[in-house]
Amino acid sequence: MNKTTNQDPVVVRNPTPSWRAILLCVLASMGSAAWAGTPLRVCYVDDRSGVAADTGIQSFNGFQIAVSEINDAGGINGQKVEVVSYDGKTDPQLTATFASRCAEDDGALAIVGGNPSAPAAAMIPVASEYEIPYLMLSAGTDNLTDMPAPFHFRVGPRNAQDAAAIAELIARQGFKRVALINNSLPFGTDSAHATEAALKTSGVPVVIQQTYDINATDLSPQIGRLRSANPDVIVVFPYAADGARVLRTLQQQGISLPRIVARSALLNTLRELAGDASDGVLVPNTVDMQRPDVKKFFDSYKTRFGEAQPTMYPVLGYDAAKMFLQAIADPAVQKALAADELADARVAIRDALIRNGNYQGLQGHAGATYQFGPDRHHGPPDQNWFVFVQVADKGKHLVAADLATFKPGS
Repeated sequence: MNKTTNQDPVVVRNPTPSWRAILLCVLASMGSAAWAGTPLRVCYVDDRSGVAADTGIQSFNGFQIAVSEINDAGGINGQKVEVVSYDGKTDPQLTATFASRCAEDDGALAIVGGNPSAPAAAMIPVASEYEIPYLMLSAGTDNLTDMPAPFHFRVGPRNAQDAAAIAELIARQGFKRVALINNSLPFGTDSAHATEAALKTSGVPVVIQQTYDINATDLSPQIGRLRSANPDVIVVFPYAADGARVLRTLQQQGISLPRIVARSALLNTLRELAGDASDGVLVPNTVDMQRPDVKKFFDSYKTRFGEAQPTMYPVLGYDAAKMFLQAIADPAVQKALAADELADARVAIRDALIRNGNYQGLQGHAGATYQFGPDRHHGPPDQNWFVFVQVADKGKHLVAADLATFKPGS
């Protein structure tokens, strides 16, 4: 089961004026809440030992940092936040079972988690059935937040947004002949199709597109066909292990063209398997290390959990927690908690997430905000959200991309 409970407090240090106003209002009006002294419980359900362990572990770590901040500052209205966590092991059925347990047995106010799309999607019906808010992390399948989406919200970008960012970069850098190669799973095929459509809009032709089975060990036929099409840039949409095989095969065949690999190259596993075959690869990311608040967060992460590469995954957990914690402090939520009405509190949290609308988090460029609303449960906007990073040091590090050298013929 791998159930763990973290009672380490969560408090926001140096709250903004809006936070202060909310908390003062709560303190003034909710003197003797029925839940006073009782922890405010939230469930975290994600993959921390399966094939997506990197994403789940890092997101959970970021989540815990936010919770510790609020608890260290005294909690919300004197109540500490308690985290009940489950490892879904990248298993949709197990993940859905844990989500049901969160809603039924644990009395959670909300559920946070969901990096791989299949387990993430498995929690959506649970959120709807139990009317419990669910903040989904990096699951990128485009339609997961199509309306109606009564109780789930997406914190990470969807695949079509990655595709648009990649297409925009390719056009801006002057590439004219694009090769796409992707695995046969929905992530690979959907992303390739979305990128091809975005490139068409930009007037950049795709000269060849190849799909391979994710379990294929010999990718030389597909890579040979890419070479024959004479592209000037190669875009890859893989998972971790197969992505490493693509990059190694490109290296073995002496193909040194500029390469872009989807967000899966943010995972340590892909880069470790690919080694120096991944060096120079560009990867779409949503974390701008030029922002002082982002740098401060990763410094805090390093102090507590060790060094992490600047990827979206720790930030997603942190931002999701901050959204949820702000919603708990909403007076309508506190009123429901004072009446000991869990179901009403969950609905009030959902409504607060929508009402609060534009959140300033750690994803995106400075000034860009999440954008939630009654008919929009997908937070990331289409503009000013992506920052490209580049792989260096035999796959060990992600650094700021040198776009001046990422050109045709480079």
